[in-house]
Amino acid sequence: MRDYVRWPLVVLMAVLLVFLLRWAGSLDIHEVTEVYDGDTIRIDDGRNIRLIGVDAPEVDSPYSKEEPFGRESREHLEKLLAGRKVQIRVGATPLDRYGRTLAYVYADDVLINGRIIRDGWAQADVRFDYKNRDLFVAYEKEARAKRIGMWEHLP
Repeated sequence: MRDYVRWPLVVLMAVLLVFLLRWAGSLDIHEVTEVYDGDTIRIDDGRNIRLIGVDAPEVDSPYSKEEPFGRESREHLEKLLAGRKVQIRVGATPLDRYGRTLAYVYADDVLINGRIIRDGWAQADVRFDYKNRDLFVAYEKEARAKRIGMWEHLP
């Protein structure tokens, strides 16, 4: 191949490679290393991630007393995420008052924030506005109507 054809191809491939590497880095893919409760996880870079829009029952910890269905909620999130690769999409407000990253968490193409609510192991957090608020409220209503998860035992 002639040099006047080869060099533009080399430059084009280099530019494409740089673009692909930057794009892959922006995906923010991590492994879940710990599930604290139904709305908080830890990922492999050490960040604690608080699922935006999710209000799960508390588990017994130095910070709170255990609430009904706290363990079950945590166990459900563990089944969905433990040891899996997830994509983290940080929200408009990046950190909460405890220093946790506020984010939407995706496993494959499933938005886990909505999934745990839809499965009946958490409530939609309606204390503030966020992009999926109406959807999460609808998921909670659906779970309550179907009496699944913790709603099987609650009014």
